[in-house]
Amino acid sequence: MSKPLLFKFIETVNCRNKSLSGVSGIVIEETAKTVKVLTLTGSIKVIIKEDCWFYVNINNCTYLVNGRKLILKGGKGKFLNS
Repeated sequence: MSKPLLFKFIETVNCRNKSLSGVSGIVIEETAKTVKVLTLTGSIKVIIKEDCWFYVNINNCTYLVNGRKLILKGGKGKFLNS
C-alpha cells in the first residue's frame, strides 16, 4: 500500500474538530483514512483525513490539500503517489 504522507511534515487547517486545526508535525503512521502525527511538543495525534485540510511540505514546497484527496483506495492515494 502506498503511503504518500509517511515521514512528511504536515499541518492541519480548517478541521471539523476545531481542536485539531493547527496540529503540525511528522506523519509517523498512515492508514487508509487516518494519519498519526508526532507533534513538535512530542505528543501523538490521530487525525481523520476526511475531516481536515492539510499543508503538506514536499521538496521545500508547501501544498494545501483537501484530506478527502488523501484517502487511500485500492492501495494508492489520489495525491502524491510515490
